[in-house]
Amino acid sequence: MNNNNSAVETTMATSGMPSAIQRYHTHDIDQHARNMGGWQVRYDQMTPGRFEGELIEFRAGWMQLVRDRTNQSMLKSGSAWAGAITFSVPLSSQGPVFCAGHPIHEQSLLVAHGEHLPDLRIPEHLDLLAVTVEIQALEHVLERQASRFRITDLPRCYRLGTSSVQAELTLLFDELAAADQGQDNLLGHEAIRHGIRDAVMVQLLELVAPDQAPPLNPTARKRMVDRAREYALGHLDEPLSILDLCNHIGASRRKLQYCFQETLGINPVAYLRALRLNAVRRELRDSLYEQGVQEVAARWGFWHLSRFASDYRTLFGETPSQTLRRHQLC
Repeated sequence: MNNNNSAVETTMATSGMPSAIQRYHTHDIDQHARNMGGWQVRYDQMTPGRFEGELIEFRAGWMQLVRDRTNQSMLKSGSAWAGAITFSVPLSSQGPVFCAGHPIHEQSLLVAHGEHLPDLRIPEHLDLLAVTVEIQALEHVLERQASRFRITDLPRCYRLGTSSVQAELTLLFDELAAADQGQDNLLGHEAIRHGIRDAVMVQLLELVAPDQAPPLNPTARKRMVDRAREYALGHLDEPLSILDLCNHIGASRRKLQYCFQETLGINPVAYLRALRLNAVRRELRDSLYEQGVQEVAARWGFWHLSRFASDYRTLFGETPSQTLRRHQLC
């Protein structure tokens, strides 16, 4: 066993199938660089002491999420995989980052072409989330939403300021890691991977491509909500995400949320969740074959099972298991 990478061995050995999340822990800085799946990077340690690095990686189609924790200051250079755009979000740090020779003192999101990453000097004890997406997928989203964000204007830094993106992405990643520790690999379900990917993308777009269009009048707001609902109701056999709706009607999440709130008194995320909860209930009630609650919930994109059960009970006044049991007794 490689003692510099013992956590990898442990993760893979405890499951009959590869984990959706890969975990690496090492005391070798070069091994830490090699653990970046698909990347070609060089790390040079700049502060004294034993190196300690941890990587947690999750892939979902055209998106790769990597949480990168290191204890030493380093010089970083190299590239991500071909055809990628990288979004680097510091979750916590102790000091400035130097990007291509320029100090960045405020907490900022760095966006760059994966094949042309800027040279970085990072501080000690950095906890970083790297979100890497295929450029074609990002261009598709930007085009559908008529965004002014231009991929040609990279690399760029965006001040996080009072943005909730750090907190939201930290919570999401913590929940991902917790879900992957369960006996069943929920993160292997495509509906769940689709929802996680879209949730991350929505958070990033809020920061780099804010909606700058003027507010809509009541008639236009109603028209937008009607289009969104028509699309959602026409796809009741799919666990749609908020990004799906935004792409279909050509609007940002902020604009869609404003229109829903003003027109229906509910936000679109809650609306979609209600549709999916109803779909789960119908499947539990009407299914012609034996299946568990977890399997049905995962098929509809619910991977945080305790939250799903709470939302289900609140909406229907009974637990999913009670719905399933009543069907089985009929």
